[in-house]
Amino acid sequence: MLNLQFILACFLFLLVFFSPYVRADDKLTFSTGATYITGDYGSSVPTEIYFVPFTFKYKIKKIQFKLLIPYLEKTGPENVLLDVGQVRQRVSTTRTTESGLGDITASMRYDLYFNPKYKIFINTQGKVKFGTADENKGLGNGKTDYSFNMGFFKIFNALTPFAKVGYKVYGRRDFNDVIFASAGMTYKINATISSGLIYSYRQKVTDSGVDKQQITGFSSQKLTKNWSLQEYIIKGFGRSTADWGGGLSISYKFLLDH
Repeated sequence: MLNLQFILACFLFLLVFFSPYVRADDKLTFSTGATYITGDYGSSVPTEIYFVPFTFKYKIKKIQFKLLIPYLEKTGPENVLLDVGQVRQRVSTTRTTESGLGDITASMRYDLYFNPKYKIFINTQGKVKFGTADENKGLGNGKTDYSFNMGFFKIFNALTPFAKVGYKVYGRRDFNDVIFASAGMTYKINATISSGLIYSYRQKVTDSGVDKQQITGFSSQKLTKNWSLQEYIIKGFGRSTADWGGGLSISYKFLLDH
């Protein structure tokens, strides 16, 4: 299992190595926040999860690199996993509280196509989720997972509808590889405030599970040239997702001037 110190060391090495090539129009962003979700996941007792991500994004021209390092605290049955639900048919009603490092995720997104006349935009993204969360504590599946998706956007002045479709391969043998998709829209209220709605779907991960369906509503505000804030609320449907959730995220964009 890759440890946190090794992954952080690799990330810091990349920052130092590529720093001489940073251009003034490149973008480096750090964000953090907190998410709370709760649901029964098919059990007679609820599961509550606090999720605190530390996210680094670096965009150079058409490519964006992203590293997410999360902290988790979960109170509920040990066989309920974040974003999966119950991983065994046996229903557990014993609630315990566990906390620690979650699964670190690294991704790369590429802006594949943009048509300025019709304002159509397409991107692709590859993602690796390392099994850094403690499987024995029920904080993760202990394996490395991979996913790939394509996103499609159409800009109508202040309104931008979008859709995404992808495929995820799980490292755990008793998990099914799945297709996932989402669709939604964002609306730019003014120069600093936007809001939106997303519907997400994913096939069932375990044979005893169900397909995941979720609706997310969000709003974002640009506070200053560097700072921005986003709030969101989540409503899930079925045993594979939380019943309710919500949170906020704050981001800081570094000015990379030479």
